[in-house]
Amino acid sequence: MLSLCGLGPTCHEFASKDEIPLDVTFNQMSGAIGSLLLIWSGIEKAARDEVIRFYGFLPPKAHGIKAVLRTWESTVNEAQPAETLCSLLAATLRSQLEEPLDVRNGICHGLIGISAAVDDLPAQLRWEMNDQKHSVSWDDLQTSLRWLSKIRFAFSMISNPAVGRIDCRVVNTIENREWWRAEWGLLLP
Repeated sequence: MLSLCGLGPTCHEFASKDEIPLDVTFNQMSGAIGSLLLIWSGIEKAARDEVIRFYGFLPPKAHGIKAVLRTWESTVNEAQPAETLCSLLAATLRSQLEEPLDVRNGICHGLIGISAAVDDLPAQLRWEMNDQKHSVSWDDLQTSLRWLSKIRFAFSMISNPAVGRIDCRVVNTIENREWWRAEWGLLLP
């Protein structure tokens, strides 16, 4: 079972099997795939918009989600002062998006099964990539979707912060690091 971003318990981490959600249907699992695609579309658009804002166009190197995220991170490094948290935030966000992106890519390019909850088995999606089988449970997927659904709004805050404002959250302070951890789930050092 794959744990996404270390967020929430996997089915093996519940205190008892009675806590595992066993009423998830095939239609709910199918709908979760649609949600995943829509959310990732928003993430890619948010990162792409920031790259376009920086360059004035989308450079050829920034095609595909992974490439857009790398290009976005490099634009933050170029544009923002080193004394801010911006570069660290961009690197952390891009890094934390890698595993959920692998799940997205696996589901989009290698989906081999959708199962509802049956008996003691939780609902899950299964895929195969590069001759390796993977799966994600309903609970792990929902935890990831909750985080992913809000994270797209962080791109502009990191790329284009209001550094002069007193409430700017990219100033490198302990309070701001804690804020990014609590509000956005970014695992900053």
